[in-house]
Amino acid sequence: MRRVLAILFLSVYLISTTELGQLLKFPMLVEHYFEHKEKNPQITVMEFLALHYEGNHLENHPHDEDYEHDQQLPFIVHTDVLSVSFVLTPPFSFEIETRKLVGKEPKALPLDDAFSDNNYLSAIWQPPKSC
Repeated sequence: MRRVLAILFLSVYLISTTELGQLLKFPMLVEHYFEHKEKNPQITVMEFLALHYEGNHLENHPHDEDYEHDQQLPFIVHTDVLSVSFVLTPPFSFEIETRKLVGKEPKALPLDDAFSDNNYLSAIWQPPKSC
């Protein structure tokens, strides 16, 4: 089941992104050959293919009564099956400005001496006392 799904997805991808989709027009080629065979019973398959595919199609087989049908044959008209576009954006930059507010000086907080105990701070840095 996995193999069948892998082949299916690969086929869909290749047909949609390459010229392999032209192979789906192969029945039109056979039908068009039989139309030419009715008009000219001596035409061979190689002559038919040379008439339609050798060199430039317009030089070998110019406008005639079946020109529209000729344009529907596989690999006569090439299509753009995959378009890739790139978008270049202009360079992006920004600047951050720091502004000082004029007239507003930062206020210094008052020192609260009642919070710190001077005796405790001075006792920390005493040399050890002998026992």
